[in-house]
Amino acid sequence: MRIAIAAALAATLSVIGVPAQAQVELGVINSLSGNFAAFGERYRTGLQVALDEINANGGIKGQQLTLTIQDDRSEAKSALAAAESFASKGVPLVIGSYASSITGPLAQFLTRQKVPMIVLGSADDSITKPGSPWVFRAKHNSTIVGRAYFDYFDHLKNTKKDVPLETVAMLYGNGAWPTSLAKEGKRLASERGYKVVGDQSYDQGVTDFRPILNRFRGANPDILYIVSYAEDGVAITRQMREVGLNAKVIAIDTSAALPSFVQQVGKSADYVATAVSWSQDVKYPGAQQLYERLKAKAGGEPSFYEAEGYLALMVAADALRRADPKSRDSVREALAATDITTPVTTVSFKSADGFQGQNPIRSLILQIQDGKHVTVFPDDLAAKQAQHPTPEWSTR
Repeated sequence: MRIAIAAALAATLSVIGVPAQAQVELGVINSLSGNFAAFGERYRTGLQVALDEINANGGIKGQQLTLTIQDDRSEAKSALAAAESFASKGVPLVIGSYASSITGPLAQFLTRQKVPMIVLGSADDSITKPGSPWVFRAKHNSTIVGRAYFDYFDHLKNTKKDVPLETVAMLYGNGAWPTSLAKEGKRLASERGYKVVGDQSYDQGVTDFRPILNRFRGANPDILYIVSYAEDGVAITRQMREVGLNAKVIAIDTSAALPSFVQQVGKSADYVATAVSWSQDVKYPGAQQLYERLKAKAGGEPSFYEAEGYLALMVAADALRRADPKSRDSVREALAATDITTPVTTVSFKSADGFQGQNPIRSLILQIQDGKHVTVFPDDLAAKQAQHPTPEWSTR
């Protein structure tokens, strides 16, 4: 029985850092198996790049930083068990997780335990709205992302006034993040004068989207606003082409940001827009150098997910250097006073518009052009101009 228990623990926990010596240990809860494992692996790569950089520069007050990573298996129950073990162990800070449906309960639990938490990948508004004094998010949320998409739509409409953009159709999964972003999209569409001509959620596991896409084709939307996880976005894109669903603007959140999206759908990926927190060609100091380090560690093309993992740990290290790592109250106060610039973004946690502990990061819009992700909005951070409008499937 002892052997079986040890094997089970080994499957869920790993430690990266240095051998036992004077060190500071952080807890990480990440999705390394289950539905979100593809994202979790990318976050782990970013965390490792940051860890190497932190320890090469003296660690935390001369002590090496180590990470104890527990696999939440892409489910809230396992994440909460991991959080309980970290809380009892006395780690000064926990970083986690990917999906909003996991991170939401995690944030509530760690708040009750008074353990500082940095959000790793989740973007649902409710995590920091109203939030808590113990939870901090350096990356974007659904309000920021939704606004970025509609700012982009407005920009295109104003740039090419002869290409009217008036109607939008929305397709989204029924998980916490897609639902949150769809809700914000509908609010912004109403606020900015777009008519919603399609509004459809779908259950996780659906593979045939053609009935929905055919209905959308009948509505002839100018804009397609799609929020989907990895494989869903691939299937939707292929089936859009199959049924001939055209739109002047196609935006696909989450899945279209992955390099694998382009590999799987080929030329059908061109013209698709997606919102991200970071890109290699964004005009931030050090962005290109970070891209090279992430690429070397990943052994392939990195995405903004690796950058978000890097960002979370750099924020944690900055706070720990200014705090007493043995005092969770001290760490929380240091996080609240954060004011740093990284190759991913600047970070200062604010309480405004109902949010608490939220970094007012600027989202970027990437467009896939000739098989490559290119930053096209906002203008002052863009590498190239957007290609607009999207040509009909029959002409490309």
